[in-house]
Amino acid sequence: MEALFEDFLGKVTMMASAASRPPAQPYHYVLRDTEQKGLCLRDGHLVATSLQGANAAQEEPISVVPNRHLERWRCPLIVGIRGGTRALSCGTGPEPWLHLEDVELLELFSKKGDEATPFTFYKTFGGSTHTFEAAAFPGLFLSTAPGPGEALAMAPPHGATAFYLRRK
Repeated sequence: MEALFEDFLGKVTMMASAASRPPAQPYHYVLRDTEQKGLCLRDGHLVATSLQGANAAQEEPISVVPNRHLERWRCPLIVGIRGGTRALSCGTGPEPWLHLEDVELLELFSKKGDEATPFTFYKTFGGSTHTFEAAAFPGLFLSTAPGPGEALAMAPPHGATAFYLRRK
């Protein structure tokens, strides 16, 4: 992930302004939970499901760009799908509402202040897996549903899903 931040923001020791750098392209990853379920799009929602054999073509890789306004050391990622043309949002209301919005990740990267926070997740590395905490709702993490066909959701730390990431 350090390469992602360097591509978009430069090295930590550089004095150049991130705003003056031309934006790179989003990085793309295959995301799998510890049961090897991958993400696919069903009825407008991301669902974690077994994607073996013929179903493998349905897999929806995630696309990420850094959020340049949040603490870099926490690995703040603006997350989306479809090559970065749709972004995953937690919403802006008093309660989280996980949904996809038709907004470009590079557009969110360019926003000022905290406008991209609802689309941002802090990625934490723990051994060989990663968790994703909502920047707009601290203490809530991305979680796959236990039942088949249920949408990705938000959960407290004990319900967080650990994901494997593989760069595509």
